[in-house]
Amino acid sequence: MPILKNDAFYCDHLGSSKNDLVDIQNFSVRDVRGEGLANYLKNIAVDDENNGIMRTYLVRDNYSSELVGYFSLKAGLISFNEESIGTVSDFDTLPGIELANFAVNNAYVSKHPKLKGIGFTIFTDFIKPFVKDIAKLVGVKFIYIFALPFERLIKQYGRYGFRRLEPEHETELHRRLKPRYDSECIFMYQML
Repeated sequence: MPILKNDAFYCDHLGSSKNDLVDIQNFSVRDVRGEGLANYLKNIAVDDENNGIMRTYLVRDNYSSELVGYFSLKAGLISFNEESIGTVSDFDTLPGIELANFAVNNAYVSKHPKLKGIGFTIFTDFIKPFVKDIAKLVGVKFIYIFALPFERLIKQYGRYGFRRLEPEHETELHRRLKPRYDSECIFMYQML
């Protein structure tokens, strides 16, 4: 039974289908600069699942069960209002959900060129409702992402409702919280 479903797609947890491991090996991204997203799904996602680091969800076509895209979520927080008192830093935190990975399968898009806005559909029909359901159970103020630093992608996330911090605050946050593997990425957030 899918976790979420709309007219075109359904969403299930990684490992729910016997075809998952085969299908993720055929996953591809359109832009080679995003190849890390395909690599994560193919080589790291299952281990992160088993170790409780992150949860990955596969979005599939309702009719063909083809892999349409995927996203990974993990609990997180951001810090702000940092003050240094001598050698000690003091700061406030807010709880959030990190959209750690999010990609549409280029192999699917290539087979279905008339379908437009797949990423937006996945975000609005699956990711956002899922995060809102989580927020009913635990404290969550926002969803955030460390977006790849491509202008087209930053604008796309802006259309999804994500915002960037003011440059001064963005620099401070990146200094404190940006993961090593996201060293070039841009922090963006959306309040719930």
